Amino acid sequence: MNESSQNVIRIVVDECVEIDAPLVEKFRRTLSPQQPVEIVFLAASHRGIPDTEILRRLLGPDSLLLSTDRVLHNQALALGFRSYTLDEKGDLFGKKLAHVAAPEPLLSARSVGELKTDYVHPPNPIASALKSTMAERDFKRYRTRRRRIRSYFGSEANISSASLTIGARTTTRGLISGFFLSLGGYSGVKGIRANEGYALTLANEHEPAWCVIHALRDLYLLQLETVAVEIYIIPPASLALCQDLLSGSAPISQSPGDESLRRLLQGLKSVRAFPCGKGPFFEGMKNKLQQLASGRSNELVVTESHSIINALEQADACIIRTVAGD
Repeated sequence: MNESSQNVIRIVVDECVEIDAPLVEKFRRTLSPQQPVEIVFLAASHRGIPDTEILRRLLGPDSLLLSTDRVLHNQALALGFRSYTLDEKGDLFGKKLAHVAAPEPLLSARSVGELKTDYVHPPNPIASALKSTMAERDFKRYRTRRRRIRSYFGSEANISSASLTIGARTTTRGLISGFFLSLGGYSGVKGIRANEGYALTLANEHEPAWCVIHALRDLYLLQLETVAVEIYIIPPASLALCQDLLSGSAPISQSPGDESLRRLLQGLKSVRAFPCGKGPFFEGMKNKLQQLASGRSNELVVTESHSIINALEQADACIIRTVAGD
């Protein structure tokens, strides 16, 4: 047995891989019985750790990564680390996956302090309530997008600001709402268009609150409620309602939609509302809504307003009980 075979191999198992997963078992079979290994299960030791921290602080010459995250796998290989995943046939694969775009990981930001055992975003009652209105397969897409956003910026702490462009268009089918979400970062990181979404609410629910509710909902599901937010609203009635709610001058007798919007606005750490002036964002939203109104598209998701209202009412009651110490 040569000297290199005595080196301890550190196996970093990503959170998306279970302890008894086929990927772990298949890799174990490639090792000789005498090979000493140290296995680090991130789900147990560094829960919710950002991808950049994995690449920057956990991988090295005597370590390797096991992950079913195809982007992270390709990023690790691009940096010269060893990484293994499963290919389409379920076989162990240690090379770059073709046709998987992997942005260059942000490694320039300096890590501060010791590695944490828990990086998970603190629970938020509003986000939990909104999640309850979604199917698990739909929420899974938000978890993936959150991870991609944090991977781009290096960590959640490097996201400095968010801006939303919000529009709406009335059609015979109902109200079509849309938003563009852009994020800015610290450490000289270039901002990105992080998400966009389009929803259809029923024809009898053309309240000015709904297009803003649809957009703000995304901030909570992406765990961005602590980031400073600026919202640029195209419909004048929606803008006026937001500004009234933020200033506290809104009338006491509000509709259920207005009250739901108030809860979402109050749950954000910092938010300001502005009119959306004519320009590329204004024209882009106008054209997109016109396109959606003139045809069918799988981008357009039907929303059930009553379920969102009920969920936010329950979240509000939960917050009140918590504050009261009940």
